[in-house]
Amino acid sequence: MENESNKVSLSSFMYSPNSEELFATIDYALKDGVHFQKEGKQIKLYNFISQNEESLKMYYNTFFKVNLVKGGEDNASYYYLDFINSDRGNISDKHRHILKSEYVIIGFLIYKIMFIDRDFGLDSTQKLKEKIRLECDDYKQGIYSLIAKSKNITPGNYNDDIIDKTIQSALEEFKKIGWITLEKDEFHTLPAFDRLIKVYEEYIINIDETLNELK
Repeated sequence: MENESNKVSLSSFMYSPNSEELFATIDYALKDGVHFQKEGKQIKLYNFISQNEESLKMYYNTFFKVNLVKGGEDNASYYYLDFINSDRGNISDKHRHILKSEYVIIGFLIYKIMFIDRDFGLDSTQKLKEKIRLECDDYKQGIYSLIAKSKNITPGNYNDDIIDKTIQSALEEFKKIGWITLEKDEFHTLPAFDRLIKVYEEYIINIDETLNELK
């Protein structure tokens, strides 16, 4: 039974009405690096975490030695397990999520285009690819070098098809971890895209210098 004093404990979330239905889904996703926010099918899952926040924090800290963190503010808030600022605790290796370097760079370019150059209306993956090809031409050879390095192959001449496929793969990865929505040609950044800025803040602050290193 729940603690008679009604104090929150690491097991309190188990007594939530929707625990049997929702917790396993949430648990597996959090360990896979997914961010939960008030968006679409995530709303019910986000609400469960929010209602049981303190108990879940105790649970993940006690049993897995990682922190459940709330980022953002108000309706733009989100939850995630902090695998960046801490070690991976007792989370199995198969759940360890690390973004490829080329995906991080694609994230930087999206951030630059949308939030520095203020192209807030950009929501087409095809237009994003065209914009990167046309306006970020100086960076493409550097991106291709990162791709070659991650695949352990010798860098050669880049081409637009390879760059386009990398952008598409990055977007699909961002969707997987809850940073964007992606439906056919349409994408939108979510509040959790803010994690890119938080994790790589020193590079974002000097984004021109960071991107110039790709030339």
